[in-house]
Amino acid sequence: MRYCSVADVRIALTESGETTDTNTAADMDDITISDAILEASAQIDPYIAGPYSPADDVPAIITYWCRDIAAFLATCTWRKSKDFAAMDPVLLRYQRVTTMLDGIAAGSIVVPGNGPSGSSGGATVINQYNFTLFHPRDFDLIGAGAGIDAFAYNGWYGYAG
Repeated sequence: MRYCSVADVRIALTESGETTDTNTAADMDDITISDAILEASAQIDPYIAGPYSPADDVPAIITYWCRDIAAFLATCTWRKSKDFAAMDPVLLRYQRVTTMLDGIAAGSIVVPGNGPSGSSGGATVINQYNFTLFHPRDFDLIGAGAGIDAFAYNGWYGYAG
């Protein structure tokens, strides 16, 4: 799901959302900016246990994050991979968003509102390995050099050497 619109990205790139003669990524066509929005939305989804569905109430902060990431990605395309200046507002917004997403991953930031429908609100570990991984005989606990050929463990007799 797209968490922002092409107009949102253009407003982040120019003062009034202009579409021509701005000398920014806002001059690019809707398809290119829309692609940046899809990529930005996909970048956000793992952090928020997404994606949201169209029926969900998406928190405004996610719309802003998507807008800022998409503006950065569109600007990267528009600039043809030329470096950003250290204080470039598009870069600063992107860095702020990635810091916040890292905070979500670390558990220090919580997204307000309800999560995406069908999500449990966090990651779940599923252990698919459901039998004994190591057996005591694997660690030579009795010492192979002790001259003992076999040992008993819970009814199992095996060779220790």
